[in-house]
Amino acid sequence: MTRQAVVTGGEGGIGRAIVARLVAAGYRVVSADITAGAEARPNVAWQHLDVTSSNSVAAAASTIGALGPIHALVNCAGILRTFAPGGFDDTAARHLFEVNILGAARVVSGFLPHLVDGAAIVNISSIAPRLNDQPATALYAATKAGLEAYTRHTAHALGSRKIRVIAVAPGIIDVDMTEAMRQVAYAEGSPLERCPAGRLGTAAEIAECVEFLLSDRASYVNGTTLIADGGIVGW
Repeated sequence: MTRQAVVTGGEGGIGRAIVARLVAAGYRVVSADITAGAEARPNVAWQHLDVTSSNSVAAAASTIGALGPIHALVNCAGILRTFAPGGFDDTAARHLFEVNILGAARVVSGFLPHLVDGAAIVNISSIAPRLNDQPATALYAATKAGLEAYTRHTAHALGSRKIRVIAVAPGIIDVDMTEAMRQVAYAEGSPLERCPAGRLGTAAEIAECVEFLLSDRASYVNGTTLIADGGIVGW
């Protein structure tokens, strides 16, 4: 039986790389995103999904679940917003939490009835919670720290069904960047300046991590976060 995987945010830079890697690994993949892909891809279906809407998540879960059981779920939908210490924006801050942490929780809750026992969930986090010298990303870091806590607690809660839940924390990755992302990546004092690998990471490298964690090769990896940042944070 062909395994089915769902990738939220599957049309973003890292998301598309994850979709491609899972297809190469033999999955039938649903790219669940708020925007549609530009082209058809073999063994890839697109499903509209707004992770900030419980109704949208429920509709997507029902549609995808009707295609067959789900063996892998990747929460890759996420946004980055930066805030100056004196420039808090209530609407933007709420949206950050709605997408990055509450969105992942909505997706897990909505798709859980369609996951097979023994399935795996990977949540895409960030190294931001481990960087205390980037004050503009403090709220973004808080959402990702929350996502990692959610990962640990959910792994414990789903243990009875042998469903593993793991997070991946990428460093600075070479994808199309918003202005906020460019500020973090290339501003003076950027974490990239102290990266032992001496370069940006690639989306394909993050996708390799995700595919490994979803596979039986990582069958004893659970409730933890894999850091893939070229050595920036060092722990």
